[in-house]
Amino acid sequence: MTPSGPRSRLPTALIAMAFMAFISLGLPDGLPGVTWPFIRETFDRPLGNLGILLICGTGGYLFSGLAGGSIVRRTGLGTVLTVSSAAMVVSLATYALTPSFYLLIPAAILGGLASGAIDTGINLYGARRFSPRVMNWLHGSWGLGATAGPLLMTAAITSGAGWRWGYALIALILTGMAVMFLVTMRRWEEAKAAHGDGSGSGIVAIAPFADALRHPVIWLNAALFMVYCGVEMAAGQWLFTLLTRQHTIDVGVAGTIAGLYWGALTFGRLVFGQVTARVRPLNALRAGLAIALVSALLFAWFPTPAIGMAAALGLGFGLAPTFPTLVSLTPVRVGDAIAPHAVGFQMTAAGAGATLIPGALGWLAQHLGLIVLPVWLLLGMVLLIGLSEFTERLVRQRAVLARAA
Repeated sequence: MTPSGPRSRLPTALIAMAFMAFISLGLPDGLPGVTWPFIRETFDRPLGNLGILLICGTGGYLFSGLAGGSIVRRTGLGTVLTVSSAAMVVSLATYALTPSFYLLIPAAILGGLASGAIDTGINLYGARRFSPRVMNWLHGSWGLGATAGPLLMTAAITSGAGWRWGYALIALILTGMAVMFLVTMRRWEEAKAAHGDGSGSGIVAIAPFADALRHPVIWLNAALFMVYCGVEMAAGQWLFTLLTRQHTIDVGVAGTIAGLYWGALTFGRLVFGQVTARVRPLNALRAGLAIALVSALLFAWFPTPAIGMAAALGLGFGLAPTFPTLVSLTPVRVGDAIAPHAVGFQMTAAGAGATLIPGALGWLAQHLGLIVLPVWLLLGMVLLIGLSEFTERLVRQRAVLARAA
């Protein structure tokens, strides 16, 4: 397991600031699912054009995700957090002010670049230094932002202010967070100097990139993250549209359910954070995936709005431990020397799954109907469980061979 020594020296203030960074990361993530029906009406765009914005955001995320480790190592995590938060403010302000749909494309790219840098930097830091409990809570703080974002946007829309004012409000909140990171930047730089590796990640000896490419667990982990984020974000981005268009549920109720889905994800991470202190993280992961699979079955059935709401909440709760637990297990599964490359691969795959899969579902929904969402959620959960179990079996086999050698 990951050594506990470095964790004991980690300042509480830095953990708190990492949580704040993930709150800021989560605030914009749930917005497209609520705002897209209104944005497409404003600019008279087809349903599938959401995929354009998601793919552009993914391009930015993938680039900064792959380069995130090197950027943090050279500039320090405090600088990355400050600059990236400011970039997200610019992206959101563009959404609020743009007179043209096409200006949303560079805004999406900029937002993706900022998100990828924050995500990779803190996950690289936390994979080595945070316990599974703290990692669950860290990603739970992302869920706080992802929960608050749709709820704030729904309030702006239902009050008559409109989606533009919703984006302006989120931009204002992130401005405050960017200022906070600017003021506290030196704390991260002090940690960088104290930990001695130029990033504060606690990792000194890093294996060659070619070694990472030859490690089969890295590729399986990347597939896990891609499928997981494809399930999580597909539900988050398309749930509102499915409820209002397919099941004709009131806009205010649908927006609340979409927000509560993220809320259940957040609550689940707080709960599973406690659970992982008492049981093996892998068992907590399996329990969560089982809950999510049952919820996906209920969501595909959807006999009544009440059952649909329960399924959405169960899906969010069950998915909760997957991402943080897999990140926390990364150094254990691949070793400390390869872990930085593995985290970069995982964040890149996560970004691809979070954007490409919901984007593809939008294209399919335009041609086949919104039924593709519950079908994907069910198939995705089956695939996720299969990949998780296969990866764990391979890790055990490699450990046995290593001991024998």
